[in-house]
Amino acid sequence: MTVEHNSSTLVPEFNSQSKDLPRQLADKCPAIIKKFEQAYDAKPDFVSRSPGRVNLIGEHIDYADFSVLPLAIDIDMLCAVKVLEDRNPSITLTNADERFAQRKFDLPLDGSYVEIDPSISDWSNYFKCGLYVAQEFLKDIAPEKFEKAPLAGLQVFCEGNVPTGSGLSSSAAFICAVALAVVKANMGSSYKMTKKDLTRITVPAEHLVGVNNGGMDQSASVCGEENNALYVEFKPELKATPFKFPTLKNSDVGFVIANTLVVSNKVETGPTNYNLRVVEVTAAANILGAKYGVRVEHEGSSSLNKGNLRDFMDAYYAKYHNAKKWDGDVATGIERLTKMLELVEETFAAKKDGYSVDEAAKDLKCSREEFTKDYLTTFPVRFQVLKLYQRAKHVYAESLRVLKALTVMTSSKFESDADFFQQFGSLMNQSQESCNKLYECSCPEIDQICTIALENGSYGSRLTGAGWGGCTVHLVPSANVEKVKKALIDQYYKVKFPEISEEKLNEALIVSKPVLGSCLYQL
Repeated sequence: MTVEHNSSTLVPEFNSQSKDLPRQLADKCPAIIKKFEQAYDAKPDFVSRSPGRVNLIGEHIDYADFSVLPLAIDIDMLCAVKVLEDRNPSITLTNADERFAQRKFDLPLDGSYVEIDPSISDWSNYFKCGLYVAQEFLKDIAPEKFEKAPLAGLQVFCEGNVPTGSGLSSSAAFICAVALAVVKANMGSSYKMTKKDLTRITVPAEHLVGVNNGGMDQSASVCGEENNALYVEFKPELKATPFKFPTLKNSDVGFVIANTLVVSNKVETGPTNYNLRVVEVTAAANILGAKYGVRVEHEGSSSLNKGNLRDFMDAYYAKYHNAKKWDGDVATGIERLTKMLELVEETFAAKKDGYSVDEAAKDLKCSREEFTKDYLTTFPVRFQVLKLYQRAKHVYAESLRVLKALTVMTSSKFESDADFFQQFGSLMNQSQESCNKLYECSCPEIDQICTIALENGSYGSRLTGAGWGGCTVHLVPSANVEKVKKALIDQYYKVKFPEISEEKLNEALIVSKPVLGSCLYQL
């Protein structure tokens, strides 16, 4: 996958004397260096860091190739690293969390890759994913050095506070920090890595353990910038463009991230949740294509080997307006997505209650057997009816909200601080309503947390991540943060989880502004 950034900016590097040393490094590096020394009786050479992320708006639209709006948040993974001079190199991994036992493995002397067994669930597998893609990159940029020779041996101490299983991309933060560390360790202090390269190589890393991600998590973790959200586009290529939040007179733009502590088992619920939504939006795209006489095709591989809702939009505009494919331009996108919502009403409004298999096959001009083979056998799915109207409407409307959010962020016409919070928060609230009623990926706990937050000072509250549990994100002016936190603790956490510890509460409730993405701290 080709990746673009707004420029070929370098991954930032700092040291203790840097005037612009980020608070995240200033606060955490002394502690992890000390822990490294205690573990290995030596000083590390550098610390690599990558943050978690939250998606502000744009849920369940990435697999239709529509753009999303995440930001890097103030929780992260740090890897303190010492490069070893050893003829028989090995890597030793130590984790600050005692639940994760120390691991050690040898590096192949012939330059081949360390084996990854996805059937074994072990934290070192994610390190090996970062190691693997970094080694591929090193062989690409310096084949004479790395093609048939081992990588440098390392001692690594890992510490992070991105909660696992929270939907805040703990695995992406870990892999990005590891890949950056491995490249730096092997190329030396003079080599400077670009954000573009780090994003490009880490996007497919989790595929090695069977996770079919799309690139948003890595883009946000690597390319995050202080006080900026990232407009992440997937077509015509993966591209992350920072958009700065407006400077307000009396308040800072900040977010409260609240974990429902409800975990949706993706394997068990996939047939009625995620997998089914993929089938529904794909079928909707192809029924739209059949109605308007356009061929809905997808370039490259796709989950069902069928075109998606963005492919239909591009095909429709090519046929009826002789227009090129949408290139991500905001004004053009708003115009086209608005038209798509009209076509959804024309096409599906008569069957808002849902489609049977026979009805979907009829509109696709194929047999029931063909529909079953093409749409219902790739993933296990269970349903009574296919809700094509609701799913297509959500995808197009949610994609439109992402673009409207950008227009709010770039506007200089706010009558007051509250005016910005109300405009941006309204889009977040509309997104939550659509996720709840049209995409049906919310849950009672998400709804309850959003209600509590809105009643106590949040302007916009919504789920973030796949939904059906996981985390919520809330747009909260700095003056309201403590009130929102207290309300959530008193009315949600202590009611639903009466025995919850302070440690668990601190993990469940995160307050963050947009922060810097991947970076290095040199000793």
